[in-house]
Amino acid sequence: MKIRRPAFEAIQAHGAEGYPNEICGIMVGPPGEQTVTEVRRARNIIVERSRDRYEIDPLDHIRIQREADDAGLDVVGYYHSHPDHPARASVFDTERAWAGYVYVIVSVERGTPVDANAFVADADGGPFHDEALEVV
Repeated sequence: MKIRRPAFEAIQAHGAEGYPNEICGIMVGPPGEQTVTEVRRARNIIVERSRDRYEIDPLDHIRIQREADDAGLDVVGYYHSHPDHPARASVFDTERAWAGYVYVIVSVERGTPVDANAFVADADGGPFHDEALEVV
């Protein structure tokens, strides 16, 4: 998967701003290209375990999907942060994955983004496999 540098930097900035909690959002791009050109922030509706869990607000999800449709863009995937943990998918992340979408996880240590990885699930609920992440 390719991601435009401004979109990648927006994910990193969102992760830093949201620290020490997990942040989340949706990645969009031109149909059929598997290239992320824009990211849209979403609200994490998990409150009690927001340091190690996320769930995109369903209303944000619907709004962002509609905005992407109106702009002629596709949802390429989803992103979230792992505060003070590696950029590796957890069991929680994997169990909630939808097939065919790219998931980007950015590791944020003490408020600073330090790493990012991408994953794809071939079936709903995983398992995940690594996806090359190319910032262009």
